[in-house]
Parts: sequence; C-alpha cells; structure tokens
Amino acid sequence: MLQETTTEFVIYLSLIFARLGTALHLFPAISSVYILMRGRLILAIATSLVLYPVLYEHFPKYPFSTGAYITYLVIEIMIGIVISIAAKICFQALDIVGAIISMQSGLSAAMFFDPNHKTQISLISNFLFMMGYAAIFATDTHYLFLQGIVDSYSVFKVGILPDTGDLSHFISTTVNQSFILAFKLVSPFIAVSLGFLISNGVLSRLMPNLQVFFVVTPAQIWVMFVVLFIVVNFILAKLIEAVRVAIKMGSFV
Repeated sequence: MLQETTTEFVIYLSLIFARLGTALHLFPAISSVYILMRGRLILAIATSLVLYPVLYEHFPKYPFSTGAYITYLVIEIMIGIVISIAAKICFQALDIVGAIISMQSGLSAAMFFDPNHKTQISLISNFLFMMGYAAIFATDTHYLFLQGIVDSYSVFKVGILPDTGDLSHFISTTVNQSFILAFKLVSPFIAVSLGFLISNGVLSRLMPNLQVFFVVTPAQIWVMFVVLFIVVNFILAKLIEAVRVAIKMGSFV
C-alpha cells in the first residue's frame, strides 16, 4: 500500500511538473536568463508540491500503463506550451516597438547582445524588455499566470490532446494581435517622427546650404527620448493588459 501510494505521488507530481515547468519556462520574466536556472527549477518543483492536493482530483485513476504515462507526459508538455505561448508572443511585441523607436530616433546602429534571445537587439528594445520584466512582477501578473495554470485543468483534461484546429487558430490570432499591439504602442513615435522629418524637409528647402539631417540628429534623438519618457507608462500598462488577456486565452482556448 505504501509503495503504491509513493509511486502514485511521484507520477502525479511529475505530470504537474511537466505542465507547470514547461509553462514557466516560456512565460515572460520568469523565463528570463536573469533568473537562475536552478531558481526556476526550485520554483517549479515547490509550486508543483503546493498544487498537488488541489489538482489531485483531475488526474486519471492510478495505476495505468507505462505507455499511457509517457503519453500523458507528452500531452502535458504540449499543454504547458499552449498556456504560456500567447503571453510570450504578446510580450515579444516590445521587440518590434524598440526596433521601430530605434529606427525613428537614429539609434538603430546601437545594438546590444541580449542573452535572452541570443542575438543583437537595439538598446531601446532591451530597456523595454527590462521594464516589462519588472512590470510583470510589480503588477502580480505572475500570480495570475499560476492561477491560469490551475484553471487550465478544468479545460485541458489530463491525457486528452487539445484540438489542433483550435490551437492553430489560437496561435495565428495571437500573432496577429501581437503585431497590432506593437504598432499601436509605437504609433506616437511614428507620428512625431513623421512631423519631425517633414519639418526637416521644409528647413532643407529654406536653407539649401545647411546640412539639415546632420545638424538635427541630436535633436531627433532628444525628441524621441522625451516622447518615450511621456508614453512609457502607457506602453507598459497596455502590455501588461495584453499579457493578462493572453494568459486567460491560453488557459481557456
């Protein structure tokens, strides 16, 4: 009896860890390399232990075959990806926003190696990512994410593969919404940059001998930083709102 109980506990805990650990590995801020890998592993294991009594009733009756266990494990990993992929895609809108701001301000050549993406990104993109990470923890969005994982067990039953058609529609819709969100967030910079470039063109026609675009570049950078200072709170607020909606979509797709 004790041996069967211990085996049942380990198997059920591993299934919880498969869904929860995969979701945490992809969720923004928590999946950042700025958080140690061992710290994320300890967080996933500790949270799985805490959620075990809550989620016990959602698991199929033990015992079941080894083949069924492996199937459950693979499905749980896939469901963990589905839960967090929407929030991950929405958060990546900051990369587009930062790239466009850098281009409009003339700082597109100032690149920075981002260890999260393993590639070069603009300095403004990295700044927005860091602000986004802090905003997720400051607004307790990570708690909402954990709540979404628990709620997902009422929709995604253990061992039942989600419908692939619904998943493909969900991912395509999320990517589309991410691009829309990015261009909404960056629209003030595009409007200001357009007005600034038009004024530069008029000035170059009035003073042909003046190297206008060379002279006004510092002013262009300064104006973009002023606009960023004004709208950064709006950008973070809309981003957190989109991530929260994406968490709910991922949990109840």
